[in-house]
Amino acid sequence: MMRMLTIVAALAASTLLGGWGFDRQGPYCLYDPSYTNCGYPSLAACNATRVGAGGYCAPNPRFVSEEPPPRHRNYR
Repeated sequence: MMRMLTIVAALAASTLLGGWGFDRQGPYCLYDPSYTNCGYPSLAACNATRVGAGGYCAPNPRFVSEEPPPRHRNYR
């Protein structure tokens, strides 16, 4: 019972703190009549897959950059 509780706690902590790796969205999507994949980090990577798979590449409308907001300067 203690082992099961430890495993459940570790899984919950890793999910809450890190999230899942497969839910990350990239800035570019490959659109095909049968599926959509928005995990491409660059337009070149998307186009390389598009050549073999078909479809077209376009910017991901739901992509949010993970860059931190600009820091405000303190003026004296």
